[in-house]
Amino acid sequence: MLYAHAVRQISQRMPESNTPDCSSGPAPAPSLDVSVVFATRDRAEQLERTLDAYRALDTAGLTWELIVIDNNSSDGTAAVIDRAAKYLPLIHLFVEAGGQNRARNVAMDRLRGQFVVFTDDDVIPDPACLQAYVAAAARWPDDVIFGARIEPGFPDGTPEWMASRDFNFGTTAFARYAPRPDEGPVKTHPYGPSFAVRRETLTGQRFPEDLGPQTGNYAMGGEAAFLRGIAEQGYRYIHVPSAQVVHMVRPEQINDAWLLQRAQNKGRGQVYLPTRRKPARFHIQGMPAKLLLSVARAWARYQLARLVSLRQRRVERAIIYQLRLGRLMELRRQKRGE
Repeated sequence: MLYAHAVRQISQRMPESNTPDCSSGPAPAPSLDVSVVFATRDRAEQLERTLDAYRALDTAGLTWELIVIDNNSSDGTAAVIDRAAKYLPLIHLFVEAGGQNRARNVAMDRLRGQFVVFTDDDVIPDPACLQAYVAAAARWPDDVIFGARIEPGFPDGTPEWMASRDFNFGTTAFARYAPRPDEGPVKTHPYGPSFAVRRETLTGQRFPEDLGPQTGNYAMGGEAAFLRGIAEQGYRYIHVPSAQVVHMVRPEQINDAWLLQRAQNKGRGQVYLPTRRKPARFHIQGMPAKLLLSVARAWARYQLARLVSLRQRRVERAIIYQLRLGRLMELRRQKRGE
């Protein structure tokens, strides 16, 4: 349960004009223009670069807050946040229970912005990002969900094929998001590195705590489920390309092992997505026979690629195998009642 999580508010700094105090008791009614929220865990060096980028934000004419949730870090995260609180309107929360979505949910009742931007600790916002979001919200007054343009920032040594837009798994692996060149409605939900929602629509909404980043392996799909729950109320997704961010790709994320684990996590999360597929007619030991066959075929193709193909082909084949295997693993987990 949400209220079983150990939560502490470590510090709070607000501009003098922002008088409401949420240091104790329930959060007051929204009184700011924007709340920016993200969780962090044991990435102090990257967090410092991210918070430095927030100093460059154009916030002229905006009242805003930055809520950073330390999800039980054991490195220098707390010190980094405390230093940043000297020059940013920062609220520092500490959540002991692991899991990005658990941490986000703790912050939900503390939001004071009329417009809420959810992001990550490895995302560098363009200086005009907040202004672009707010301006788009004014242009689309009947819409409530907005997504930024997300471009990956690759480390040195990234293979050209992996950084290319032609690498189909790049959207999942590196969260590249640019569904259309101009501003307007899109069918694809915004991605986790940066999306924004009107505060008024968040009443009763929570991120699914069994999905998304947490200790160990996990099923992806927390943001998708959260946004889908809002969109099902009759709202669209609005892409805002003028709100730009860079998602910093860590060196380990271009390694084969990381990519394949990511694919498996994605496959596990696909089990929870809506589907128009007809229910499976034939099962083997309780699992859809068609899925079992597709896993076997993907494994065979991957093994063949290991023998005769270059790295790109091997990785692409392995990703397909892990996507299907992940789905099978999650269905088996469900069947066991875990």
